[in-house]
Order: sequence, then structure tokens, then C-alpha cells
Amino acid sequence: MIFNAGDASWLKTLKEVTVACDPLPAAGVVVVYYRTNAQSTYTQLFSFGTDDGISHRTFNVESSGAVLPNHYKEIQFRIESSGGAEITGLSFKEEIISTNVI
Repeated sequence: MIFNAGDASWLKTLKEVTVACDPLPAAGVVVVYYRTNAQSTYTQLFSFGTDDGISHRTFNVESSGAVLPNHYKEIQFRIESSGGAEITGLSFKEEIISTNVI
């Protein structure tokens, strides 16, 4: 699914991303990736594997320490689970930084 906040011409910045899941089993891991503007590859945001954890939120790209993407028009997420992890939701906050872009 491609997210564009209602208009693919607007520039946006990602503020936070949260994934929710059933309580993680001992071997359970959830990994969240993103890509912007139909890039060919995804970037890993974070890997979450806390026993009995039910959600994880990030305000940066934890895999590298970089800031979350900004100045994008569209964003996509990919979530992978292993070890019996069951994903129940994904939410994110973004800010529209310009509506005067073509």
C-alpha cells in the first residue's frame, strides 16, 4: 500500500512509526522497513524482539541512527515477522511540509 496523505504532490516528513503485535514469544521478531517515492529498495527502520512485547515506536531509523525520511511525496512500509510473531497493526505520523509542490 502506498501512503500519500491524500495528495502525492505534497512534501512530507515522517515523525514516528509504531508497530503493534500480540505478545511476542521468546523467538518472536518483528522488522519494519520503509521506502519513499517508489525507490527500488527498502530501508530497515527497526527490529523488535522483546519477549512479551506488544508494541514498539521509533522516532529515528534505529538500524543506522539516521533521522526519519523527510521531503518525500509517498511512503510504503514492509513488515516482516518470524518466530511466531503476529502483527496486529502499524501506525505512523507524518507532517505535511509543503503543499506548493508539483
